[in-house]
Amino acid sequence: MRFAVSCWPWAAAMIYNGPMHHGRSSETIIHIHGHPVRVVKKRMKTLRLRLIPPHGEIRVSAPHWYSDARVSQFLHSRWDWVEKQRRTISGAHPLSAQDYSYGSAILFFGETLELAPRNSGSSRAVLEDGKLLLKDSLSLPGTAAQRQKAVEEWYRRELKAAALPLMESWAGRMKVHPRELRIRKMSTRWGSCNTGARRIWLSLELALFKPEILEFVLVHELAHLLEPTHNKRFQNIMDMYLPSWRKMDRFLKGRGEI
Repeated sequence: MRFAVSCWPWAAAMIYNGPMHHGRSSETIIHIHGHPVRVVKKRMKTLRLRLIPPHGEIRVSAPHWYSDARVSQFLHSRWDWVEKQRRTISGAHPLSAQDYSYGSAILFFGETLELAPRNSGSSRAVLEDGKLLLKDSLSLPGTAAQRQKAVEEWYRRELKAAALPLMESWAGRMKVHPRELRIRKMSTRWGSCNTGARRIWLSLELALFKPEILEFVLVHELAHLLEPTHNKRFQNIMDMYLPSWRKMDRFLKGRGEI
Protein backbone atom coordinates (compact mmCIF):
# COMPACT_ATOMS: atom_id res chain seq x y z
CA MET A 1 0.00 0.00 0.00
CA ARG A 2 1.32 3.38 -1.04
CA PHE A 3 -0.76 6.38 -0.08
CA ALA A 4 -4.15 4.83 -0.96
CA VAL A 5 -5.62 5.16 2.50
CA SER A 6 -8.66 2.99 1.75
CA CYS A 7 -7.06 -0.17 3.14
CA TRP A 8 -3.92 -2.16 3.96
CA PRO A 9 -3.93 -4.84 1.26
CA TRP A 10 -2.02 -7.56 3.02
CA ALA A 11 -0.68 -8.94 6.26
CA ALA A 12 1.94 -11.66 6.45
CA ALA A 13 0.50 -14.89 7.87
CA MET A 14 1.62 -18.40 8.82
CA ILE A 15 -0.70 -21.24 9.90
CA TYR A 16 0.05 -24.44 11.88
CA ASN A 17 -2.60 -27.16 12.20
CA GLY A 18 -3.61 -28.98 15.38
CA PRO A 19 -6.65 -30.47 17.20
CA MET A 20 -9.79 -28.48 18.13
CA HIS A 21 -10.39 -27.34 21.72
CA HIS A 22 -13.41 -25.64 23.32
CA GLY A 23 -13.45 -22.69 25.72
CA ARG A 24 -13.54 -18.93 26.10
CA SER A 25 -10.94 -16.69 24.52
CA SER A 26 -8.14 -15.10 26.55
CA GLU A 27 -5.46 -12.57 25.65
CA THR A 28 -1.89 -12.11 26.90
CA ILE A 29 1.29 -10.32 25.86
CA ILE A 30 4.60 -12.19 25.66
CA HIS A 31 7.97 -10.82 24.56
CA ILE A 32 10.28 -12.42 22.01
CA HIS A 33 13.70 -10.82 21.48
CA GLY A 34 12.34 -7.67 23.11
CA HIS A 35 9.29 -7.46 20.81
CA PRO A 36 5.75 -7.62 22.29
CA VAL A 37 3.59 -10.38 20.83
CA ARG A 38 -0.18 -10.36 21.35
CA VAL A 39 -1.38 -13.94 21.96
CA VAL A 40 -5.09 -14.74 21.79
CA LYS A 41 -6.16 -18.23 22.82
CA LYS A 42 -9.57 -19.34 21.67
CA ARG A 43 -11.65 -22.15 20.21
CA MET A 44 -9.71 -23.11 17.10
CA LYS A 45 -7.61 -25.97 15.77
CA THR A 46 -4.82 -24.01 14.07
CA LEU A 47 -2.13 -21.69 15.34
CA ARG A 48 -2.00 -18.52 13.29
CA LEU A 49 0.89 -16.07 13.25
CA ARG A 50 0.25 -12.66 11.64
CA LEU A 51 2.14 -9.42 11.22
CA ILE A 52 -0.19 -6.46 10.90
CA PRO A 53 0.57 -3.38 8.79
CA PRO A 54 1.49 -0.61 9.08
CA HIS A 55 3.80 -1.26 12.07
CA GLY A 56 4.37 -5.00 11.78
CA GLU A 57 2.56 -5.76 15.05
CA ILE A 58 3.01 -9.46 15.85
CA ARG A 59 -0.15 -11.38 16.70
CA VAL A 60 -0.67 -15.06 17.41
CA SER A 61 -4.04 -16.80 17.59
CA ALA A 62 -3.69 -20.20 19.22
CA PRO A 63 -5.85 -23.05 20.54
CA HIS A 64 -6.35 -23.17 24.31
CA TRP A 65 -4.17 -26.27 24.56
CA TYR A 66 -1.14 -24.24 23.40
CA SER A 67 0.86 -23.08 26.43
CA ASP A 68 2.68 -19.75 26.37
CA ALA A 69 5.94 -21.70 26.43
CA ARG A 70 4.92 -23.61 23.31
CA VAL A 71 3.86 -20.40 21.54
CA SER A 72 7.21 -18.88 22.48
CA GLN A 73 9.04 -21.94 21.15
CA PHE A 74 7.12 -21.73 17.89
CA LEU A 75 7.95 -18.01 17.49
CA HIS A 76 11.64 -18.58 18.17
CA SER A 77 11.69 -21.27 15.49
CA ARG A 78 10.09 -18.88 12.96
CA TRP A 79 11.86 -15.67 14.01
CA ASP A 80 13.89 -15.33 10.82
CA TRP A 81 10.61 -15.29 8.88
CA VAL A 82 9.13 -12.76 11.33
CA GLU A 83 12.09 -10.41 10.95
CA LYS A 84 11.95 -10.64 7.17
CA GLN A 85 8.23 -9.79 7.14
CA ARG A 86 8.72 -6.92 9.61
CA ARG A 87 11.33 -5.39 7.29
CA THR A 88 8.96 -5.73 4.35
CA ILE A 89 6.03 -4.20 6.23
CA SER A 90 8.10 -1.33 7.65
CA GLY A 91 8.70 -0.17 4.08
CA ALA A 92 4.96 0.55 3.84
CA HIS A 93 4.79 2.62 7.04
CA PRO A 94 2.75 5.74 6.20
CA LEU A 95 5.09 8.41 7.55
CA SER A 96 8.35 6.87 6.40
CA ALA A 97 6.91 5.86 3.01
CA GLN A 98 5.94 9.38 2.01
CA ASP A 99 8.18 11.39 -0.30
CA TYR A 100 8.96 14.75 1.32
CA SER A 101 10.43 16.36 -1.78
CA TYR A 102 8.83 19.60 -2.96
CA GLY A 103 6.14 18.87 -5.52
CA SER A 104 5.35 15.50 -3.91
CA ALA A 105 1.97 14.56 -2.49
CA ILE A 106 1.47 13.76 1.18
CA LEU A 107 -1.62 12.58 3.04
CA PHE A 108 -3.67 14.60 5.50
CA PHE A 109 -6.94 13.21 6.91
CA GLY A 110 -7.41 11.04 3.83
CA GLU A 111 -6.76 13.81 1.30
CA THR A 112 -3.59 14.64 -0.63
CA LEU A 113 -1.61 17.85 -0.25
CA GLU A 114 1.31 19.08 -2.32
CA LEU A 115 4.51 20.05 -0.56
CA ALA A 116 5.79 23.42 -1.74
CA PRO A 117 8.34 26.06 -0.60
CA ARG A 118 7.42 29.42 0.91
CA ASN A 119 9.74 32.38 0.42
CA SER A 120 8.82 34.37 3.52
CA GLY A 121 6.85 34.38 6.75
CA SER A 122 6.85 31.99 9.69
CA SER A 123 9.19 29.03 9.81
CA ARG A 124 6.18 26.82 10.57
CA ALA A 125 4.40 24.84 7.88
CA VAL A 126 1.29 26.58 6.52
CA LEU A 127 -1.65 25.06 4.60
CA GLU A 128 -2.77 27.19 1.67
CA ASP A 129 -4.89 26.28 -1.39
CA GLY A 130 -4.25 22.53 -1.12
CA LYS A 131 -0.51 22.99 -0.59
CA LEU A 132 1.53 22.60 2.54
CA LEU A 133 4.10 25.38 2.43
CA LEU A 134 7.48 24.98 4.12
CA LYS A 135 10.23 27.55 4.45
CA ASP A 136 12.32 27.88 1.31
CA SER A 137 15.62 26.99 3.03
CA LEU A 138 14.37 23.40 3.32
CA SER A 139 14.68 23.06 -0.47
CA LEU A 140 18.46 22.81 -0.13
CA PRO A 141 20.18 19.43 -0.70
CA GLY A 142 20.35 17.25 2.38
CA THR A 143 17.29 18.73 4.06
CA ALA A 144 14.82 15.87 3.45
CA ALA A 145 14.90 14.86 7.12
CA GLN A 146 14.20 18.46 8.18
CA ARG A 147 11.27 18.62 5.76
CA GLN A 148 9.83 15.44 7.20
CA LYS A 149 10.29 16.80 10.73
CA ALA A 150 8.53 20.06 9.77
CA VAL A 151 5.61 18.12 8.27
CA GLU A 152 5.35 15.86 11.31
CA GLU A 153 5.32 18.86 13.64
CA TRP A 154 2.46 20.28 11.56
CA TYR A 155 0.66 16.92 11.70
CA ARG A 156 1.03 16.94 15.47
CA ARG A 157 -0.51 20.41 15.83
CA GLU A 158 -3.37 19.71 13.45
CA LEU A 159 -4.15 16.29 14.90
CA LYS A 160 -4.33 17.67 18.42
CA ALA A 161 -6.48 20.60 17.27
CA ALA A 162 -8.91 18.12 15.67
CA ALA A 163 -8.83 15.62 18.53
CA LEU A 164 -9.36 17.92 21.51
CA PRO A 165 -12.92 19.05 20.65
CA LEU A 166 -13.77 15.47 19.65
CA MET A 167 -12.53 14.20 23.00
CA GLU A 168 -14.51 16.85 24.87
CA SER A 169 -17.68 16.01 22.96
CA TRP A 170 -17.38 12.24 23.35
CA ALA A 171 -16.30 12.44 26.98
CA GLY A 172 -19.51 14.33 27.71
CA ARG A 173 -21.63 11.74 25.93
CA MET A 174 -19.86 8.82 27.57
CA LYS A 175 -19.72 10.52 30.99
CA VAL A 176 -15.98 9.97 31.40
CA HIS A 177 -13.37 12.48 32.53
CA PRO A 178 -10.03 12.28 30.69
CA ARG A 179 -7.41 14.64 32.10
CA GLU A 180 -5.05 14.93 29.16
CA LEU A 181 -4.52 14.19 25.47
CA ARG A 182 -1.06 13.64 24.02
CA ILE A 183 0.26 12.80 20.54
CA ARG A 184 3.30 10.68 19.74
CA LYS A 185 4.68 8.22 17.21
CA MET A 186 3.71 4.68 18.17
CA SER A 187 5.34 1.48 17.00
CA THR A 188 2.51 -1.00 17.64
CA ARG A 189 -0.68 0.90 18.49
CA TRP A 190 -3.03 3.58 17.17
CA GLY A 191 -3.76 4.84 20.66
CA SER A 192 -3.57 3.99 24.33
CA CYS A 193 -5.24 4.94 27.60
CA ASN A 194 -3.57 5.26 30.97
CA THR A 195 -6.64 4.61 33.09
CA GLY A 196 -4.97 5.61 36.33
CA ALA A 197 -3.79 9.00 35.07
CA ARG A 198 -6.82 9.28 32.73
CA ARG A 199 -4.41 10.21 29.95
CA ILE A 200 -5.18 9.46 26.29
CA TRP A 201 -2.36 8.95 23.79
CA LEU A 202 -2.94 9.05 20.03
CA SER A 203 -0.62 7.89 17.27
CA LEU A 204 0.75 10.66 15.05
CA GLU A 205 -0.08 8.50 12.00
CA LEU A 206 -3.79 9.13 12.56
CA ALA A 207 -3.25 12.51 10.86
CA LEU A 208 -3.01 10.61 7.56
CA PHE A 209 -6.35 8.82 7.77
CA LYS A 210 -9.92 9.96 7.27
CA PRO A 211 -11.38 11.81 10.30
CA GLU A 212 -13.71 8.93 11.19
CA ILE A 213 -10.66 6.79 11.97
CA LEU A 214 -9.45 9.40 14.47
CA GLU A 215 -12.92 9.44 16.01
CA PHE A 216 -13.00 5.64 16.30
CA VAL A 217 -9.59 5.44 18.00
CA LEU A 218 -10.51 8.25 20.37
CA VAL A 219 -13.82 6.64 21.35
CA HIS A 220 -12.02 3.30 21.76
CA GLU A 221 -9.54 4.82 24.21
CA LEU A 222 -12.23 6.73 26.11
CA ALA A 223 -14.17 3.49 26.44
CA HIS A 224 -11.23 2.10 28.39
CA LEU A 225 -12.05 4.60 31.13
CA LEU A 226 -15.26 2.59 31.54
CA GLU A 227 -13.77 -0.85 30.91
CA PRO A 228 -9.96 -1.37 30.85
CA THR A 229 -9.98 -4.68 28.95
CA HIS A 230 -11.33 -5.75 25.55
CA ASN A 231 -13.97 -8.03 27.02
CA LYS A 232 -17.63 -8.36 26.06
CA ARG A 233 -18.59 -5.37 28.23
CA PHE A 234 -16.08 -3.22 26.33
CA GLN A 235 -17.54 -4.37 23.01
CA ASN A 236 -21.04 -3.55 24.24
CA ILE A 237 -19.88 -0.06 25.21
CA MET A 238 -18.45 0.45 21.73
CA ASP A 239 -21.66 -0.89 20.15
CA MET A 240 -23.71 1.57 22.18
CA TYR A 241 -21.69 4.68 21.39
CA LEU A 242 -20.21 3.91 17.96
CA PRO A 243 -22.10 1.10 16.18
CA SER A 244 -19.81 1.27 13.13
CA TRP A 245 -16.64 0.68 15.17
CA ARG A 246 -16.02 -2.83 13.83
CA LYS A 247 -15.72 -1.48 10.29
CA MET A 248 -13.02 0.98 11.43
CA ASP A 249 -11.31 -1.75 13.42
CA ARG A 250 -11.17 -4.05 10.38
CA PHE A 251 -9.72 -1.21 8.30
CA LEU A 252 -6.88 -0.60 10.72
CA LYS A 253 -6.18 -4.34 10.81
CA GLY A 254 -5.95 -4.47 7.03
CA ARG A 255 -9.17 -6.42 6.57
CA GLY A 256 -11.51 -3.93 4.97
CA GLU A 257 -12.20 -0.48 3.56
CA ILE A 258 -14.06 2.60 4.74
